[in-house]
Amino acid sequence: MEVVYLNGQFLPKDQALISPDDRGFLFGDSVYEVARWYGGYFFDLPGHTGRFRRSMKETNMVWEDEAKLEEIFEELIERNGIGADCAIVYFQATRGVAPRNHAFPDPPVKPTIYGFARRHNINTLAAERGVAIWLTPDPRWNRCDIKTTALIANVLPYQEAHDQGFAEVCFVRNGFVTEGAHSNIFFVRNEALYTHPENNDILSGITRKNIISVARANDVSVVEEAVATDMIPYMNEAFICNTTGEIVPVTRISDQVIGDGNPGHLTRKLQVLLREFIQSCDPHR
Repeated sequence: MEVVYLNGQFLPKDQALISPDDRGFLFGDSVYEVARWYGGYFFDLPGHTGRFRRSMKETNMVWEDEAKLEEIFEELIERNGIGADCAIVYFQATRGVAPRNHAFPDPPVKPTIYGFARRHNINTLAAERGVAIWLTPDPRWNRCDIKTTALIANVLPYQEAHDQGFAEVCFVRNGFVTEGAHSNIFFVRNEALYTHPENNDILSGITRKNIISVARANDVSVVEEAVATDMIPYMNEAFICNTTGEIVPVTRISDQVIGDGNPGHLTRKLQVLLREFIQSCDPHR
């Protein structure tokens, strides 16, 4: 039986009921977070919960039990008997239930808080062989730094890419690569790592942050600078990263083969370094 968290209670999923007047349902007026459980511990849970709290602050949401966030993540794992398995915890806050109106509810209402834990393994085949991603214009709003559930501008291009056999999109804004629909993008040129700087055009990825930290700790040059699309043919390597997949090599972007069409050596090195860092965070070691 799957147990979820809803508004202060842990209960069977089939008993979790949410009002049709919820603003998350009517407006996508909600934020979310996803953290990864490595069969005994969370990796960088403070990074994920800190980003969730920032998203709530940026959208003017207030949750009176916010201090219990980390405890709830842990309890979702325990109540679902996940233990030594790998999993993700998904957590969401909406602005709550009120008659449909673009203005915030006045007086304010309590947010709807929902979370679940689900077993999830990394796609090791994609991590080994690499994937192709699809170059496409970035249609999203100018607050991509907020992790909101209003993802239709991510979903539509992603589905178009998926239908053509691509694993992800490569969004382009004003001639420069931003990120993917659900991942950050890195390039390698002349042994230096390039990725879009943190600003409103991308989500501040937790895996992205840790890759940069690990790379710099191992004397890999990191340049936080947007890559122009006309420079893609000159890139030696590329990869995407996110919480659920860690580092996945990119061997082709639309019709452009990256490097020799195989995962690059620096990408491979970073895969190993990131995994070693993740394992070093295991409190049971």
